Amino acid sequence: MYLPIEAERILRDNPHLCFDDEFTVSKDDSNWFEENLGVKDASSSFISFYKIVAFPPVGNGAELLPLETIMEMAEEDAEELPQGIGSRFLRLTSFEGESAYYYDVESDKVYSVHFGEELDMINGSLSAFTGSFFDFLQGYYAQT
Repeated sequence: MYLPIEAERILRDNPHLCFDDEFTVSKDDSNWFEENLGVKDASSSFISFYKIVAFPPVGNGAELLPLETIMEMAEEDAEELPQGIGSRFLRLTSFEGESAYYYDVESDKVYSVHFGEELDMINGSLSAFTGSFFDFLQGYYAQT
């Protein structure tokens, strides 16, 4: 498992939000995430987190979507938004407040995108919010 201690502590304290209490990621799990979402890095914290979590605990910021909703939104985004949204870039939150977090399945980076900035993210002119999903989770679940 590849999660920051802040996220792991929250999950272990809230087992009712998890699929099970066995925090492991198998080769089959990694293959599923690659085949269905394009996440190629088997050690990605995205895989570790979403393999375990049924309903993400609320942290510092907008509420994270469950995996099923991320997949549904990816299909909608792929139809309605610029190329790459919904396939390479997965929306992690809703657009409440006029912005959302997006996960880049190729680079493992997370972006904070205001409505209308999607093309900037796609063409690389929008800076990443965090350098990795691990870093994102670390900040998201940091105790304030």
